[in-house]
Amino acid sequence: MSEQSRESEKKFIALDKDIEHFKYVIDELEKECEFIKDHFTIKNGERLDDIKVLHGRIEQRQQADLEFHENVRKKVSDRFEKLDDRIRHLDKWKWATWGAFIIIGSLIGYFLPGPKLPIGGSLL
Repeated sequence: MSEQSRESEKKFIALDKDIEHFKYVIDELEKECEFIKDHFTIKNGERLDDIKVLHGRIEQRQQADLEFHENVRKKVSDRFEKLDDRIRHLDKWKWATWGAFIIIGSLIGYFLPGPKLPIGGSLL
């Protein structure tokens, strides 16, 4: 064999070693990529589970707040309704009292002696 073919053979052997090394590096990188992908998938799943738990807590809190506010609104409405009934009842009594005062005043004016005004007449 000639010197040139030995050099070529050495270069081919070196290239084969480089190719084998690259294959090894690529295999290792693929394994690491697979590990990272699995790791992030697991972590994302855990985070999604955490988010679901937090979302459930938020919904429970909102429901409790909604029930509390609805209960307060109902109590306030009931109280206003009672007060409205009392005011309406007092208003009826106010007008009945005024009517009674007018009648009593008219009767007192009719039965007490004093100048009487003729109906449709004047004092002059």
